[in-house]
Amino acid sequence: MPVKKTTAAAPAAESVSWLRLPAPPQDDRTDALFEHSVSVRGYIRNTQSVLAHIPALVLAQEALSRSVTIDFTDGLTGRERELIALAVSVQNRCEPCVWGHAAKLREITGNPRFVGLVEVNYRRADLTPRERAIVDYAVLITERPWTIEPADLDGLRAAGLSEREILEAAAIAAYFNFSNRVNSALGVHPNPEPFDANR
Repeated sequence: MPVKKTTAAAPAAESVSWLRLPAPPQDDRTDALFEHSVSVRGYIRNTQSVLAHIPALVLAQEALSRSVTIDFTDGLTGRERELIALAVSVQNRCEPCVWGHAAKLREITGNPRFVGLVEVNYRRADLTPRERAIVDYAVLITERPWTIEPADLDGLRAAGLSEREILEAAAIAAYFNFSNRVNSALGVHPNPEPFDANR
């Protein structure tokens, strides 16, 4: 008799968002994504559970997320990437992303008070001039993208960013605006685990 493969099951989307949906359909690709999430974080992110109703979408979202926050070997540091993720998410008041990226930044910095200040008002946090330029740019992309001019990129260059790093900063900020808006539009609830992590 063949052994039944066990997978990490996603909760019904109804319990994790405003959508009235059953559990996501069974799909080997999303099953693998859920199993990876459980192995790395210990839980399935609610956003994944919701987007898994369109497997191609959740897989594309995961690939894009990894490309801007995890799969990098040079350019912006992990701290700088998480500062962008957190500042954009705070600006958009996206609870799942604020909780998740505050937890990651606490892990990176080992400084919950610093991260708490970034959550309240990054302008009062002890950022380097380079970090402040990066976060100001990310917030500008979030709040008033139509006002961005060549001089804004010159300011980043003056703060020490390379052309590649400016591209990265723009891509990370743009990605989190996408992610934040999906979460907010569908009422995706934050997972409780990251709120308690790394304090």
